[in-house]
Amino acid sequence: MGSSYSYVTDPNAFATDAKDDRSHWKSYDYVIVGGGTAGSVLASRLSEDPNVTVLVIEAGNSNDKVLLTRIPLAWPQILKSPVDWNYQTVNQPHAGNRPHDVPRGKVLGGTSSINALIYQHCSPEDFDEWERLGAAGWGYKDLHPYFIKSEQYIPHPNHPGVQASDHGSNGPWKITYADNPPIHNILIDACEELGVKRIPDFNTAKGQMGVSTFHTYIDKGQRYSPAVAYLTPTVLKRPNLTIAVNTIVEKVLIDESGPEPCAVGVEISKSPISPKYCITANREIILCGGAVATPHILLVSGVGPQEDLSKVGIKVVKDLPQVGKNYYDHISSGPICIRSKPGYTLDFLNSPIQAVLALLQWLTFKSGPMTGLAAPGAAFIRVDDNNLPYSSKSSTDVPVRTNHAGQNTPDLEVIWFPVVNGGFGIKTPPGIYGATLGPVVLKPESSGTITVKSSSVYEQPVIDPNFFASDNDMNVLIRGVRFCTRIGRADCAKNIFEPKADSTDTKDFFYMGDVDPDRITDEEIKEYILSHCSAAFHPTSTARIGPSPETGVVDTRLRVFGVKGLRVVDASVFPNQISGHPVAAVVAVAEKAADIIKADATA
Repeated sequence: MGSSYSYVTDPNAFATDAKDDRSHWKSYDYVIVGGGTAGSVLASRLSEDPNVTVLVIEAGNSNDKVLLTRIPLAWPQILKSPVDWNYQTVNQPHAGNRPHDVPRGKVLGGTSSINALIYQHCSPEDFDEWERLGAAGWGYKDLHPYFIKSEQYIPHPNHPGVQASDHGSNGPWKITYADNPPIHNILIDACEELGVKRIPDFNTAKGQMGVSTFHTYIDKGQRYSPAVAYLTPTVLKRPNLTIAVNTIVEKVLIDESGPEPCAVGVEISKSPISPKYCITANREIILCGGAVATPHILLVSGVGPQEDLSKVGIKVVKDLPQVGKNYYDHISSGPICIRSKPGYTLDFLNSPIQAVLALLQWLTFKSGPMTGLAAPGAAFIRVDDNNLPYSSKSSTDVPVRTNHAGQNTPDLEVIWFPVVNGGFGIKTPPGIYGATLGPVVLKPESSGTITVKSSSVYEQPVIDPNFFASDNDMNVLIRGVRFCTRIGRADCAKNIFEPKADSTDTKDFFYMGDVDPDRITDEEIKEYILSHCSAAFHPTSTARIGPSPETGVVDTRLRVFGVKGLRVVDASVFPNQISGHPVAAVVAVAEKAADIIKADATA
């Protein structure tokens, strides 16, 4: 999985002292800011042409250097580590009046190197909605070929219903299924009993409505992130590709001497107090920092809302009002734990001895439970589906707007984990067994902002998702929680799950899994959500595609409005949130962007 490639860390090897005249700066045709999911794709695709030079600047280290990024089931241990930017939101007044974590990968591969390894195309209607919002050329018919181009689907014997013809076979990114504990199939059966259609494959043109198993990117027992897939030893040996790690881009350097501002280079450093260096881009600078870092860099470079920049003393280079706006993230109710008998889940790994044995098995053979998915499956449903058990004797049945892209697009995900999990960073008591459910709002009405406190990129941005500013998002989750309370009581699982008849002990791990679905009120569910809700770590749209500078940050060719030589390629360009896990869509966007960039270079 690794390589012998020597990543560049000394700025003197690829940049020039900032005090030197610009005519002496080292230059590259393309400077890619961020070696994350999209940056890895672009580095590979743009350097296919031996006549162009490509520089990737990554703030974190190589993914080869971080063992935990390679172990699939270890991803929760990566959060809040040195390869996580460790962002937090400001206090959310409608979501518990507390900050929420926003993990983002600070390592090659970006968040695809630290996430839960879920591969999902999402709904075809998501992308057709993008077109309706003004992103011409970004509909499903336009993006589907790039999903296929990226994929190398590896069939799994436990999933014979998946049609190989629905997937790519020659792409660099290996996609398959993991082996899952018995509780996973029991949960699928329970959802089906409650009225959710079982489907064989989330990732086809038919969409994802239903219950199934997630695809993943695991190969030979190890995470196969886009960094692994696209930055292969062969690619890394290309003489026209340079990858600098552990290096911070402080800002984009923009020349204002012409009729239109023009991005000419970037300023970098190793720390806030270290010397500054500069690099020139002969053709383009491409921001691939993600939905948090990309608007942050634009803002400190003087590109953004004039009023916001002026407040913190940043010289306005281009007044672009939508930079940092339209921050959308999925939000979950928090964990709903259901008691089960032992032997069906992964809770045995809470035993230190069992955990060590599992780790040794992975280290020695790349096999065993550590090769599995932390979240192996989900149900994707709509809250206006009258066939599903959202109502009860105690519910108020508040009307809920279905804020989705079309009739075949879900607005609620019920994801599950084959362990008892009281929340990130909360230790599970030994000797208990069960599954954890998490309903998630997929098409939130609430949106927020990214702003800055100062002109320094080293000072973390102000992240305000504005969770639950719309009551509708809360009402969607209330229905989702009530649906989850019925899963553990399905007849097909009555010999496995062991919920109590009812519970009022709000401090118990199993409180919401034990409550009587027909007794608990909407207000009690809301109180639980406010105490336990968390972001799902899928921020998008903060530099979105739009038809004009008044409605977007980039045009349909991902060029920043009003600044020549500057492009954005990452989840921040999504016109709005999609109905699932976004990493596959980011790769498809990057694949299409590579073709756009190549075409523009020869136009």
